[in-house]
Amino acid sequence: MRKILLSTVCCLLLAACGGISAGKGSENLVKFNNEPTECRFLHRIDVDVSAYNAEDANQFLRNRIAAQPVHGNAYWIVSERTRRNEGAVFGPKNTFYFTANVYDCPSSVLYGRK
Repeated sequence: MRKILLSTVCCLLLAACGGISAGKGSENLVKFNNEPTECRFLHRIDVDVSAYNAEDANQFLRNRIAAQPVHGNAYWIVSERTRRNEGAVFGPKNTFYFTANVYDCPSSVLYGRK
């Protein structure tokens, strides 16, 4: 019984360390460092997620954008901040907050061809 319990706990710990995987369509999103000018603004999205690191939080944002009915093909993070989860012992130590604008851009803008 102890071996079964120990192996179950180990499996759960390994699964928790796996991070957030890319959702359908999120791998095609392009992230802009500045607000794009030649793209059509679609909507703004606010996301907060408790995650182990910033990469996982960014992937969660991308997955949420891709899951929207009108998801566009590019985004720009308008604001982001991190709050420490006080008293977190086993879970993520931080909560990440994002506000992003989602755009529909022509491929010439996405891939730098003009």
